[in-house]
Amino acid sequence: MSATTSIFHPYLSRILSSHLSSIPIDTLSRTPPSRLQTTALPNIGLIELVSATDFTTLYDPLYKASFPRRAEREDSDLITARLAAQSAGTRTGLAPYRIVGIRDHEGQAIGAAQFSVLPLPTHPYPHSDNTSSNDNNDTPSFAVPYLQYIYVRPSSRRQDMSEVLHTMVLAVASADALAMSAQPRTIPFTLFETEPPDHGDDATSRAYAKERSKIHTSTGGVAVVLHRESDGKILSAHVQPGLETGDPPLTLVWVIRQSPSPGRPWDIRSIGKDLVAAYYQSLRDEGFPEENIRLAERIVEARCKGADFYLMALGDVRDFTDPEHLDIYPSN
Repeated sequence: MSATTSIFHPYLSRILSSHLSSIPIDTLSRTPPSRLQTTALPNIGLIELVSATDFTTLYDPLYKASFPRRAEREDSDLITARLAAQSAGTRTGLAPYRIVGIRDHEGQAIGAAQFSVLPLPTHPYPHSDNTSSNDNNDTPSFAVPYLQYIYVRPSSRRQDMSEVLHTMVLAVASADALAMSAQPRTIPFTLFETEPPDHGDDATSRAYAKERSKIHTSTGGVAVVLHRESDGKILSAHVQPGLETGDPPLTLVWVIRQSPSPGRPWDIRSIGKDLVAAYYQSLRDEGFPEENIRLAERIVEARCKGADFYLMALGDVRDFTDPEHLDIYPSN
């Protein structure tokens, strides 16, 4: 199966269709194609890799409306510059940066997903009971789409548009991964961040966080946490550095959404630290403040001591800002 035989093919832009020419797109959808043909596709005019120009004119207003708090969204000028560099081929050595967008039949933005494709460090992983291999000398090679933002306009919700976007994220990331190195990389899951279900300063914000966690759980999302053996504590594996100089680090929750076609077995206990390393390396590559990145790294390094990476239901995660759940900050 290729892009030309996919149910999505009639809706793909020329550039996106070419990019996905060897990718079996339909196998990457968690939602049955028959359902998408009823709910989503009749409302779609175009699915595209968004250019810098189209982001500015079509998608940026929806992006800002979807994330109205300035602190929770990246500066649009930086996004535009990154898209322009990706299109010009000047991001050599950097993680591919993409925005997949959906337009309606009038050419207006329905929604978009903004993400980077992170290559994980390549080295032999120890095999565990649920990650068997036929070759003890093989070296699994992974890439992970890090989904920074996904948004759909209110009038197009409950039409499975987010499912279309999630599928396209996996498809584009799969194509990018094939081009990264001679050894094919596979995409085990999509990674993104969110707040714990009970996070917030008041009832309204806690209710919002709880609703988001329900949405992530309903679409197959599970939390990546650290389990410390000595006392059984659950710690967050994710600390977001301050995005601007002087901004403090922020503890959030990493959530993964497994690919329906992961390509090879994987184990979060084996690749967890590589995931952390790839995340912080991508921030360095993009020019975020080194002092902020290093502080966040030290926090995670301290949490990892004596702890294993672990997957748990997002609904069971407590707010890590609660002192009882040890939001650990190192002394140096």
